[in-house]
Amino acid sequence: MTVQRATNIRVSTASAAPLRGTIEIDCAGSVATFAIDEEMAHRLCVDLERFLTQVPRRTRAAR
Repeated sequence: MTVQRATNIRVSTASAAPLRGTIEIDCAGSVATFAIDEEMAHRLCVDLERFLTQVPRRTRAAR
């Protein structure tokens, strides 16, 4: 699997009731667009919070 580096992210609201929108992620000269709803937005927030607060693990060589 090839991993691309994201260079920009935009979130847009399409509807407030029910809450729906899009996420656009720029990478490698192209834009990937994803439709999201409120449930997916909350799941994304939980995953990003976990990512941002994780404690870096020391490698065996650093011990």
